[in-house]
Amino acid sequence: MEKEQEIWLALKKLYESAENSIKTDAIVSRAYTDKISTETIRQKVEAQKNAIIIGIHEINPKFQEGSKNYTAIQNCIVETMGNYEKSLIELSQFYDGKIEQLIIRKVELEANLVGALINEAYLKDKRVKREKQKDNDKVKNKIKHSIKMVFDKLSKKKNENKPLDVRLMNYFNSGKDVANEIEEKLECKVNKTKVAEKDNLAVIEKIEKEIRLTEEEIKKINERKKQFLLDAMEIGDKSLVTTIRKPRVFKKITRFFASRFNTSKVIMNTIIEPLNQRIEAFKMNELADIKG
Repeated sequence: MEKEQEIWLALKKLYESAENSIKTDAIVSRAYTDKISTETIRQKVEAQKNAIIIGIHEINPKFQEGSKNYTAIQNCIVETMGNYEKSLIELSQFYDGKIEQLIIRKVELEANLVGALINEAYLKDKRVKREKQKDNDKVKNKIKHSIKMVFDKLSKKKNENKPLDVRLMNYFNSGKDVANEIEEKLECKVNKTKVAEKDNLAVIEKIEKEIRLTEEEIKKINERKKQFLLDAMEIGDKSLVTTIRKPRVFKKITRFFASRFNTSKVIMNTIIEPLNQRIEAFKMNELADIKG
C-alpha cells in the first residue's frame, strides 16, 4: 500500500510538471504566431512608406515642409497608411483566430497525452504486480506443494507395485483442478492488464499523431498567413512593393512642369489615390473572399 502511494505521488508530480510544460508551449506558440504577424505587417508598412517617399521624390525632390499643401498631403498619407495597416491586421486576425483554435486543440491533446502516459505507467506497474502475484500466490503454491507430495507418494507406490490409494488419487486430481483454476484466474487478471496496456498504447499513438497533424496545420497556416500578408495589396508580380507604380503617360517633360506647379495634385493622383483604390479593392474582394 505504501509503495502504491509512492507511485501515485510520483505520477502526480509528473502530471503537474507536464501540465506546466504544456502551458508554456502554448504561450510560446501564440507568441510565435503574433511575432510572424507583427514582423510581416511592419515589413509591409515600412516598404509602402518607403515607396511613397521614393514616389514623391521622383515627382518633386524639393517637396518638403514649407511647400504648398505639404501638411495636407502628409495628413492624407497618414490616413491612407492607417487604413493600409488596419487591412493587414484584419487579414492577420482572421488567420490568427484559426491558429488560436488549433493551439487550444493542441493543448487539449497534450493534456490527454499526459493522462494516457500516466495511465501507461500505472498499468505497467499493475501488470508487474499481477505477474508477481501469479508466480508467488501463496494458496496456489501451497496447493502445488501438496500435489507434489501426493504425486511423490503415488509414484513411490507405483514403483513398489503397490495398489494405488483411491483417496490419494482423488486428492491429487482435485488439487490439480483447484491449482489450475487459481492459475487461470491469475492469468486472466494479467491478460486483462496486458489488453488495457495495448489499448492505452493505441490511444497514445493516436493522440501523438493528432498532435503532429495539428502542429503541421499550425505551421501551414502561419506560412499561408505570412504569404497572404506579403501579397496583400501588391500589384504586378506581387513582389513586396518598394516603388510606386505611376501611369506611363507621364513623360519627363510633363512630370517636370507638373511637379513644380501642382505637386500635391500629382502626388494625390499618382500615389495616394491609387493606393486607396488598392486598399478598397482588397477589402471588397480578397479580404471578403478569405473571410467568407
